[in-house]
Amino acid sequence: MILGLDIGTYSVKIVLLDKKGLKVISFGEECIINEIEQFDIEKINRSHWVAAFQKLVIKLSINLKKVDTIVSSISGNKVSIKSITTLEIEETELINILNLEAKKHIPLDGSDAVIDYHILGPNIKEIDKVDLLLVATTQKIIKAQEKIMKSCNIKNTIFDADPIAMLNSYQYNYECPNNEVDVLLNIGFLTSTLIVIGKNQELFTREIDIGGHKINLEIMNLKNISFKEAEIEKNKKGISVFDKDSENDENEIQISTRNIYSELSDEIRKTLRYYMKSKNGISYNNFYISGGMSDTPDLIKFLNESLNVNFALLDPFLKMILSSKSTNASKYSVAFGLGLRGTLMDKNNEKSSFSLNGLLSKIKGRGSK
Repeated sequence: MILGLDIGTYSVKIVLLDKKGLKVISFGEECIINEIEQFDIEKINRSHWVAAFQKLVIKLSINLKKVDTIVSSISGNKVSIKSITTLEIEETELINILNLEAKKHIPLDGSDAVIDYHILGPNIKEIDKVDLLLVATTQKIIKAQEKIMKSCNIKNTIFDADPIAMLNSYQYNYECPNNEVDVLLNIGFLTSTLIVIGKNQELFTREIDIGGHKINLEIMNLKNISFKEAEIEKNKKGISVFDKDSENDENEIQISTRNIYSELSDEIRKTLRYYMKSKNGISYNNFYISGGMSDTPDLIKFLNESLNVNFALLDPFLKMILSSKSTNASKYSVAFGLGLRGTLMDKNNEKSSFSLNGLLSKIKGRGSK
C-alpha cells in the first residue's frame, strides 16, 4: 500500500492507495488542535502534528507495518518550484548551475540548499536546450520535516512538494491542453498556490499569502469573535460573512464591499495577467480549484464573477475506485498526488509525467554539501 501524507498547519490528511494506484483504500482528515478555541498558529509544534497523525491512523484502521511507501511533502513558501531552460550539459555542471539558481528563491535560514529536478524535454524553440523543473528548499526545512516523520515512527519517507502533488492529481484525472493552458488554484490554510500548466508551455507557480487563517483573522477583527466562531461563520456563511449585518444600528458605519476575498481575487488576476504578458497566442482553458477552502459557500461563484472565468472543483478521485464517498474530495488533492508519487516507483506506471526523486539531502548527486 502507498500512503500520501499531507501535513498542513490546520490539519493532517491521509490518502491510502493500493500498490498499483488503482483504488483508494481509505482517506481522512484530523485537525491539529482539538480545542479550536485555543488555536494559535505560533504555538503549533511537532507534538501536535504527531498526535493528529496517530489519531488519524487509528481512525482509518491503518496498519503502518503493511504500508510499503509513505510520501510526504514540503509546502507553501518553504519550497520553490521554477521552470528553467538550459543548455544540455553534463549532470555535474548542471547541478552547480541549479544550486546557484536555487539560492535566489529559497528561504534564507542559514542552511544549504537542497535541490531536485525533473527534465521535461527538449525546448521547442531552441534545439540545443532542454526544459526542466527545479524544486528547491533548505536542509533546515528538510530536517524539521524528518523530525516529524521520526516522531511518527515513520522511516524512509519520500519527500515531495505540494505543487508537484497537485500536478500529479490533475494530470491523473484531466487532459492537459495542447495549445492552451489550464489554471490550478489550491487554497490552503496559510497560502494559496496558483499553477499554470499546458503541453509545451512553461510551467508557472506562485504562492499567494492568503489562506483560511488570514480570512479567519479578518472575520475575528470585524465581528470581535473567537477563532472558533470565525471558523464556523466562514464555513456557514462563506462570502456573505463580510456583508453588513442588517440587524445592526442604521447609523453604524457601512462595511466596505471589498474584503479579504476581494484581495485574493485581485492577486489571482495580477498573476494571470503577468503570465500572459510573456505569451503570444496562448489562452486560458479550464480553471480548477482545490484545498480545504474550496467548498466555502459561494466562493467559486464569487471568483468566477470577479475574474470572468469558470472555476470548477478539482476532483482527485475522479478516476479512482473509492471505498467511501467524500463531502469535499478536492481538499485531498495534495495527499492523493503524494500517494501517486509512491506508485511511480513502479516503472510501468506512467499515469503522471511528474516524478521527482524526493527532496532529501542524501539523494545521490542532488543535495548541496
